[in-house]
Amino acid sequence: MKKSDHDPEYSAYLNSLPREMLLSILENCYNEIFVNDRDGRIVYVNPACIRHYGLKPEDLVHAKNADVFQGNWTPMALDYAIDEKRIIFAKQRFIPAGEELVTILTPVLDEAGNIELIIGNVQENEITHWDVSYKDDDLKTSRRHKSSHFNSNETPIISRSFNYWKIITELKQVSDSTIPVLLLGESGTGKTYVAEYIHENSGRDGLFITLNCTAIPESLLESELFGYAPGAFTGASSKGKIGLIEMASNGTLFLDEIGDLPLYLQAKLLDVLENQRYIPVGGTKMKYVNIRIITATNKDIDTLVKEGKFREDLYWRISTFNTILPPLRKRRDDILPLSNFFLKLFNEKYEKNKTFSQEVLSAFMRYSWPGNVRQLKNMIERLVVVTMGNIIDLQKLPETMLRENHDTPDNTALTLDERVEALKKDIVRDAYRKNQTVRRAAAALGITASKAQRLIKEYCGDLQKENEG
Repeated sequence: MKKSDHDPEYSAYLNSLPREMLLSILENCYNEIFVNDRDGRIVYVNPACIRHYGLKPEDLVHAKNADVFQGNWTPMALDYAIDEKRIIFAKQRFIPAGEELVTILTPVLDEAGNIELIIGNVQENEITHWDVSYKDDDLKTSRRHKSSHFNSNETPIISRSFNYWKIITELKQVSDSTIPVLLLGESGTGKTYVAEYIHENSGRDGLFITLNCTAIPESLLESELFGYAPGAFTGASSKGKIGLIEMASNGTLFLDEIGDLPLYLQAKLLDVLENQRYIPVGGTKMKYVNIRIITATNKDIDTLVKEGKFREDLYWRISTFNTILPPLRKRRDDILPLSNFFLKLFNEKYEKNKTFSQEVLSAFMRYSWPGNVRQLKNMIERLVVVTMGNIIDLQKLPETMLRENHDTPDNTALTLDERVEALKKDIVRDAYRKNQTVRRAAAALGITASKAQRLIKEYCGDLQKENEG
């Protein structure tokens, strides 16, 4: 559309409006408003972008839309709007947060019909009350750059971390095989979630069955896993019972806390892994299954093997492919996307419309998260439920978190700008320390390589010298 052509009186009125008032309108609009120039460079975005991407306006302005979001959006609707030079309604998915957003893109044309600006209005899909004109497939078939279709039935992986995506990519590569997978890591790092992701990408038609080996008394664990024959023991059903292994046939059995599985059951599990067979408790006939087994533990199995508490042959079998899921404190670039994902999840569950204050997001970034992703998820659910207004502020955070943030060295004496700058420096240094190169650090931070180069030069001179040495 062309620039607005108002009558002279109304144009004079618009020109008389204070710049501060117009900026206040834009900055406080609930919907995300962003403006791109004809080259796709972002010239303005309001703070609603924090809610959607976990990125602040200053992280986006002056960057090219494609540099920031290429590979994170499906589809890239901005390119379509530039080609078509007309208003585009698009339902898009921001992949790192697993969030579906509706975008309205309005090109502003000059007198010659050339694009001067593109104004975008972005909002969450669930508050949209009209059908969008262009679905994913419409945009995909019309663009040169195709992107993979996001299946909303799949378990979304929420991460901007280069190292975490490297782990997920490897797991996806082995997901359609029968190779046993052992997931290691601290409690709360999302091992069950990742196991379900492997199952969903395996092509197996059966169920995904989970069992925490510490959740069931040892006396019942064998019959729970392997089932039992009719009348196998006192109190047993006369019809017998199928076990979780049989229930997971043609599917996946996920055994969490495998390090706590009793030794006598480890031998039976080894036979299932090697021969896809077992005998139910009290039974005499061998049963055969087609099953994929994924295991997980937060214990050091090497130590358990040395102490004689875990069979070495079983260890080598379950760890054909093993990987360590990093704790949340080593995935700091994922804290904001995960926070927004869980906020959206619990807003929907409890029919709320809560948002985080910037101070809360900063506190999240500084906190050590000893309970990892599980702690973050549970805390956000609590905050959504107990917060009276729509803004979740610092006063609602647990005392332990506030104390840890308060005790951060040199934190209390700083101004807001100084604290934000210190946080920004910590994030950049952490990304460069973990990824070692500008390109990988840029990918982990979700910014362009040129911006990463500038920030690393500003904040990481000592680390660069260490790398060169």
